[in-house]
Amino acid sequence: MTAPARPTPIRVFLPLAQSPLLDHRHDDEDVDLAVLLATAADPDPATVRALLSITAVPAADRIARALDERTDLPLTSLALLVAHRPDAKQAIGALRGRLFPDATSPGACHRFARTMATLVHQPALVDDAYLDSERFRASAAAADPVILGQLLAPILDGGTLAGPAQTGLLALLEARAGRVPTAPIDLAGATALDRARHHQVRAALLARREQTIRDLADHTGGLTLAAELWYSALTATADTPAQASQALALAENAADILAAGEDPACAWPAVRRRWQHVTAAAGAAEAHPGGWEQAWQAAESTDEGARWDDTQRALVAGYDLLADHVRSTWGSPDTPPTPNQCWAANPTGRTLLHLVADHLTGHQTHSPLPHYNDQLLIAFVHGLAKNRHDQIPADLHLHGLIAAIKAARSKAALLARQVPVDLGIVVPMRAEAHRLTAIHSDDALTVKIAQLGWLLQACPDAHADLLLVDEGTDGASARAARAIDADHPQICVTVAQRPDDTSAKGGAVLWGLTELVGAGRTLLAYTDLDLTYPLEQLGLHVAALDQPGVGAVIGSRRRPDSHGYYPPSGPTPTSWLYQRAVQDLLQLDATDPQAGFKAFPATALRTALPLTADHSLAFDTDLLAAIARCGHTVAEVGVAALHQYVAGHRSAPHDYDTMLNGVHRQALRHGLDPYTRRTPTWDRIREAGSLAAAAAKSTTTTMLKAPTSR
Repeated sequence: MTAPARPTPIRVFLPLAQSPLLDHRHDDEDVDLAVLLATAADPDPATVRALLSITAVPAADRIARALDERTDLPLTSLALLVAHRPDAKQAIGALRGRLFPDATSPGACHRFARTMATLVHQPALVDDAYLDSERFRASAAAADPVILGQLLAPILDGGTLAGPAQTGLLALLEARAGRVPTAPIDLAGATALDRARHHQVRAALLARREQTIRDLADHTGGLTLAAELWYSALTATADTPAQASQALALAENAADILAAGEDPACAWPAVRRRWQHVTAAAGAAEAHPGGWEQAWQAAESTDEGARWDDTQRALVAGYDLLADHVRSTWGSPDTPPTPNQCWAANPTGRTLLHLVADHLTGHQTHSPLPHYNDQLLIAFVHGLAKNRHDQIPADLHLHGLIAAIKAARSKAALLARQVPVDLGIVVPMRAEAHRLTAIHSDDALTVKIAQLGWLLQACPDAHADLLLVDEGTDGASARAARAIDADHPQICVTVAQRPDDTSAKGGAVLWGLTELVGAGRTLLAYTDLDLTYPLEQLGLHVAALDQPGVGAVIGSRRRPDSHGYYPPSGPTPTSWLYQRAVQDLLQLDATDPQAGFKAFPATALRTALPLTADHSLAFDTDLLAAIARCGHTVAEVGVAALHQYVAGHRSAPHDYDTMLNGVHRQALRHGLDPYTRRTPTWDRIREAGSLAAAAAKSTTTTMLKAPTSR
């Protein structure tokens, strides 16, 4: 009977950091094991480095002697041993022999070998006096360049060079200068030094960022977004040591250059373009009304004495400014204006909204926009109003502040673009001459130019064509528009008269978009003549259009981050049913397909416009379906509409049943036959006989809710 096999003992290997040799808890058996490893283990650099990290005496001395007695150490391991144990005589001799194959060479030197090893692995210990000696220069010239390159590879190939390593490498290359032919060690060393200098200057450039931006802010009313983007372009352009040095010098003198009204002396197009934005911010600051600094100081802390976070402080300052304007201008709660009158038609209110929006983009380097999405910002504004217990008619201050948040994000998006914006905007008109007068009305064209001008002012290289299309047969709207002085350096206003009794807005919009595409505009939009949709927010659309594959952007009134159109209960059941039916028929997943604030890239319109035929009020969905049919994505952004909902009041009546029949025809024309797939809402409306009847009919169908994100 054989004896049972003995179980194989389990070995547990601990990280070297937990070795008892490192904290003097070792015994003789531990030391013997380490010496055995030094004597017989594979002498790769990682093993040698680990063994040399054991510094406890006498273990460290025994390990060093064991390593020194080996004759099979590769070059890197030799250098490690020599750098950490300069008393390892055999290793130093071996390293000298590798560096100087001709032992009789006058430059062959143990000290040079030891110095090169120290330069790579312990650069702080290099003797600077020796580097400056004739003896060092003679050894540097005589050393084998191939072996020297292999020995110095860790610092030649590394990302950066520390100060002593940089000094030593420079001394070595200077000592070897003039040798022909130039060896790879010389080329690699020069590259490493260039990389080190570049890193150092870039580090200084990055360290200078905050100070330079603050210096520039002294000339821009505290606004910093343009300066931050300029500085980012400056650092991105500094690709060589010379460029980095030039950029650093420019950063140090930027505030003086701005104060003198000069252009920076640099040839980098991206930096020069961003500088135009900085000068535009300085010009805009001069035109700003006063009041912000006082509001900013007053908003330093809460009523209870707690300090506001600086990103929240900007919102509080804006809240106070806009609320004070409402109180002082419309003190009577019996006759409050509508939001569009207060924050668009009224020049003072509009200017204040722009003032707040400018500071929300970045005031003294603080902005809430990068830290919070608009849904959270809107919630903060409502919470602030609730805590303040402000009794302000029609919540006008909330409309203004939320519109300012949207305008701020819109301008920030335009500033962040890498290429200038080139806009074409269509505004359809029919019997709307009354909206264009300043007496007892909106002065709508003047307001739209002011809104768009504020947005474009941040980017002097931006341009917009504003095309007003009058479909009325009497041409009254066109004549009223032409009578308005619409001169603006960045906006070209064109008024076209195109009488068409068969069109209901759709014909004017589609014709105008076709004209602007033909004129070469790259980004197209349309909106209504009334002031519900502020053109300051068009940058939100532009940012969404910059995403890959997007062919249309809807400025939605129905997203969680939208504001100002419907009461808290949301749209009427009829409106919801219409939207669901549109989704059924055209497969458009959109919360607000009828919104009169949309934007498109010209590339999408070139293929979609020929597929669009509906000129009725339902033209929006026809165009969106054509864009989707061409393979593009339809996106949405939440907007702040300057609209005051009044219970029981109806805006311009819409014949939803007629519009829905038009959508049905659109579906057939776009190859989306509803009889070949499920269309439950469309079927329900047809069975009820009308949208109103279907909405009134009791049902257990879950109503569509606005998505929380897209």
